[in-house]
Amino acid sequence: MGTQGPTAKEILLDAAEQVLGENALETIEPTTVNIPDSDTLSNALFKEPPTCWTQRSIPRALRNGPASLMVGLDFECPRWQPGSVVRWAAWRAGFDSQEDADFASEQLYVASEAWNAADIGVTFEWVPLAQDATFVLCHGGNKSTALAEAFFPNANDLNYMFVYTAAFNTGWKDNMWKVFTHELGHVLGLRHEFAMSTDPNWREGGAEQLGPRNEFSVMNYRREPPEIQQSDIDSTRLFYQLKKDQNGKAPKVGMTEVKDYTPN
Repeated sequence: MGTQGPTAKEILLDAAEQVLGENALETIEPTTVNIPDSDTLSNALFKEPPTCWTQRSIPRALRNGPASLMVGLDFECPRWQPGSVVRWAAWRAGFDSQEDADFASEQLYVASEAWNAADIGVTFEWVPLAQDATFVLCHGGNKSTALAEAFFPNANDLNYMFVYTAAFNTGWKDNMWKVFTHELGHVLGLRHEFAMSTDPNWREGGAEQLGPRNEFSVMNYRREPPEIQQSDIDSTRLFYQLKKDQNGKAPKVGMTEVKDYTPN
């Protein structure tokens, strides 16, 4: 019986280490984490709502080497297979300091635990090695007012969640974990709350509405830091409870078919 060869993810990471050095992809363990009181709401109010980019970026660590709730994209509503564990790691390289790297990983841990506590049908778990992760937290550099960027469920070997320089500015840094709750919403398959807006300046297109709209949704843009609402929890649970019909056909949200992905 033959031995199983390396995965595409392992080959990619090994190639990156050969080009960048063995310490370039060193990961961080979120150790000193204080979970905020869920009943404590932020009083912070910012001049402008946060910005979440969907444009593809390159992690700083790889730049010199190889490279209601709204759900759905143009042709599918992607989600993880219900019951999945989405594993994540965090890279040290690319952050301005060890302190920033540690802080960001700890804030993402807090955000992941907030979603885990909601019990929506998928859980997040930190792992020490990128080769075992579905996604890696990276510093994405400076993108003006953009705070962070994530991804939707997919079949990629490895995905990236980016945190940008603006997220470390006064005010937003203290609320970084809340920014990450918004980004993890995308990782779960959620679109921005305004994705179906009639305002052409905000409408993103390709979205389907599931459950009632809520202007305070964690997926909305507001001047206050995002907060997971009960409506977010209820709608996400509903999304992950959708099942195939008696003929084995995939469930739909509106007219759009739900596509299940298995985390790599």
